[in-house]
Amino acid sequence: MVSCVPGQGDSKIAGRYRVLRALGQGGMGTIWLAHDELLDRQVAIKEVLLPQSLDEAGRAEALQRAMREAMAAAQLRHPGIITIHDVLQQDGRPWIVMELLRGRDLKEAVAAEGPWAPERVAELGVRVLEALSVAHARGIQHRDVKPANVYLSDDGRVILTDFGIARLEDQATITESGLLIGSPGFIAPERLRGERGGPESDLWSLAATLYAAVEGQAPYTGTSPLSVLRDALTLPPRPPQRAGHLGPVLMAMMAREPYQRPDPQAAEQMLRRVAEGGQALAPLAPARRTGRAPILAGALVVVAAAAAVAFVALRPDEQPPAPRQASTPAAAPTTAPTSAPTSAPTPAETTAAPTPEPEKTARFTAAVNLCTLLTTRQAGRFVPGTGEGKRGADSCEWTTRGKGLQVRVLSNSQLPDQWSGAVEDAEEQYANSRNSRGREGSRITWSWPEIGLAKPITQPRRNVQDLKGIGDEAFSYELVNPDGHPEHITLVFRLSNINVEVSHVNADKIGKVAALRAATRDAARRLAKALDGQE
Repeated sequence: MVSCVPGQGDSKIAGRYRVLRALGQGGMGTIWLAHDELLDRQVAIKEVLLPQSLDEAGRAEALQRAMREAMAAAQLRHPGIITIHDVLQQDGRPWIVMELLRGRDLKEAVAAEGPWAPERVAELGVRVLEALSVAHARGIQHRDVKPANVYLSDDGRVILTDFGIARLEDQATITESGLLIGSPGFIAPERLRGERGGPESDLWSLAATLYAAVEGQAPYTGTSPLSVLRDALTLPPRPPQRAGHLGPVLMAMMAREPYQRPDPQAAEQMLRRVAEGGQALAPLAPARRTGRAPILAGALVVVAAAAAVAFVALRPDEQPPAPRQASTPAAAPTTAPTSAPTSAPTPAETTAAPTPEPEKTARFTAAVNLCTLLTTRQAGRFVPGTGEGKRGADSCEWTTRGKGLQVRVLSNSQLPDQWSGAVEDAEEQYANSRNSRGREGSRITWSWPEIGLAKPITQPRRNVQDLKGIGDEAFSYELVNPDGHPEHITLVFRLSNINVEVSHVNADKIGKVAALRAATRDAARRLAKALDGQE
């Protein structure tokens, strides 16, 4: 066991890291300065403090999840993301060993210097967005982008900190246990409503962070955290006054619904234009807020349960400063999306706090040979002329020239084994996949050598649809040829604690839209039922 006491240099973690002193507090934990005696270097160590409200089972689950998240974040490599050296478990909680940064965070910089110029803020936004895009591509969301988590190092880097405990901080929500993690004014509306959110939620928080840098205050301020929450749920942000050409960009990025926001690629392009002194969007029309919009269901839940809400990681100094006067297997068909999507959420029309859902039991605990899900005869219905399926790592494909059907379990970088995750892990992974693949018109590059397509081609994504009757939830999209005909249909479904992708190409059916769609959905439905043991 270790007892870290500021000012004592004899406390050690894992027998290797000698604790020197406390550096400060950072979302749900204390950050310590320590000396790595093995590599003879100074490091920062975050002691993650689990919420006291959790029972023994909840603490054990939270600890396991925090360790997984931190280890997944440790795989991220980008100059704009803090480097995680080690992840430890000691004293019943996680300890995250990170690079020691020297400089100050954006919150401190704005407090000292006053509001920044729009061009400078836009350049900062580009750099933070680049780092976020790397994380999102690995299925990791930050969930707490705010000025205090954007670090300006002395060597000129702009670094996102506090990766690795995002899921831990999100596991207790208003609708589950009365806990809310984060800083009012920087949390996207959909997350305040109790929804899972996605990469677009991080985009909203980034825009709020840039807003604070250029205006000197967050887009929502109030006399109490609850008043800020109420306004964030019911009112649009105050139009910025100092932002110039950056203002319309920030307002677009902070649109209330995720589907209304620009995708990350478009947001980056707009920020670059402003950083270069240009105009990315039309100026904001003069606006004056004369009253509150109707309160959403999520807002009513928050207000009704206001007395029970606890801001676990919120401290008075997290409020922004007031303004001063003066950024598969090789054989499988590969895709590379170039923009991220989402769909319009439909909030529940109720004003009563929901009853907590019972714990969901994971259907799968070990890998399944996917090639056994279809007989050769069944596979031949979808890929005429094919033989036995070719098994890969958690995948199987049936191919012949011009035709192919592949099924694979989507990997989750936050899990050591995609078959061993919780249902909640799979639900979030599905939401991320739906958000990242659901925007019409984005262009996808793919190839499939086994069906004769060795040279990559790029095609637009069309006809994104949510589907029923396939697994627990499902959606599909189509890649179309220059004639506008579907050439490659992809369908993703979730079944309990795994997400499965089905890819289907049949050159004989190009131009026969209904037949190709029906065949793909039939194949996915059979695969889902076979996985579920119904066939």
